[in-house]
Amino acid sequence: MAVIIVNATALESSGGVVILKQFIEAVPVSNSYIIFVSNKVKFDKERENICIIPICGVKSLFKRFFWDIFGLAKWLKKNKIKPNASISLQNTNFRTGYKIPNYIYFHQSIPFSPQRWSLWKREHRTLWFYKNVYPYFVSLFINKRTQVFVQLQYIRSEFAIFFNFPKEKIHVINPNVSLFLGEVLQKRSLSKDKIVLFYPSTMFFYKNHQILIEALNRVNSSDFILYLTCDKQKLPVDWQEPFIECIGFLSHEEMWGMYQNADALVFPSYIETYGLPLIEAASVGIPILVADLPYAREVLDGYEGATFVDYADVDAWVEGIKNISKNKKFKPYRAVKEGSWDKLFEIININL
Repeated sequence: MAVIIVNATALESSGGVVILKQFIEAVPVSNSYIIFVSNKVKFDKERENICIIPICGVKSLFKRFFWDIFGLAKWLKKNKIKPNASISLQNTNFRTGYKIPNYIYFHQSIPFSPQRWSLWKREHRTLWFYKNVYPYFVSLFINKRTQVFVQLQYIRSEFAIFFNFPKEKIHVINPNVSLFLGEVLQKRSLSKDKIVLFYPSTMFFYKNHQILIEALNRVNSSDFILYLTCDKQKLPVDWQEPFIECIGFLSHEEMWGMYQNADALVFPSYIETYGLPLIEAASVGIPILVADLPYAREVLDGYEGATFVDYADVDAWVEGIKNISKNKKFKPYRAVKEGSWDKLFEIININL
């Protein structure tokens, strides 16, 4: 039985943890997996061929870098483990001390964004780092035995160009989408006399909430109400408009209740790796007003209910919102998956 090392110590929240848990659930029984994770992530159970090792104190950039270069390899040597392959689930590769097939699951689109950010603006610094410095760490341990997995074709093309990496060694693996095909009992009372817009998103500034606020102010109509998945206390004072309703964190079932009862999904985010809410909303057939960017074009390819608008053009968002009507539905969308976790493990097994 082959031994495969998996590094996922940086995955602690939101989409990263979803990727980690999907990966663990899909692990085949044919090989043995040693998976290093953050001690902040909890798992219900382990399988016989999976050993989960919690690691603490490697979240900061320096400590993560040290772990990736020295710490993990030292752990393997100390425990006398010679792996047959390695997988990084967190965009950057790592050292094992052995010349073995190695794989990177890359789910970061910021380096490929045309956006520019300033190091001197506090709210820009993280994005500036991911665009200008982070690519160095991505390329650091790439070698001739490396293969890469990405979530979309456009990321595959961008990665090949940006890192001068052979495109044939980059594989598209769409994330799992758990579609809720039945009716959900809506526990939340939504406005019956207004057109309900829904934007499920964190409050990062690149999620572009501001353009929705500006557009709705220009529409200047009491016909619309915008539901946001954030706490009202965290909403900037100048965003506290009567047409905004903050509903906080939603469970998986509550999300589906919102999709089924909203009149449209609005999605102005200009940085996304996949944009999971787009697929989820399209699967119930509601109109989607979305930023006209490669991730959205690819994810919603063929969906009749999608309207693409310039993410930075307030006038375009005003017109798009005005064209949304109550209770309009389209044919539910069923995307054709380009790959799956099974494909990932198949590629890994072939090269053992």
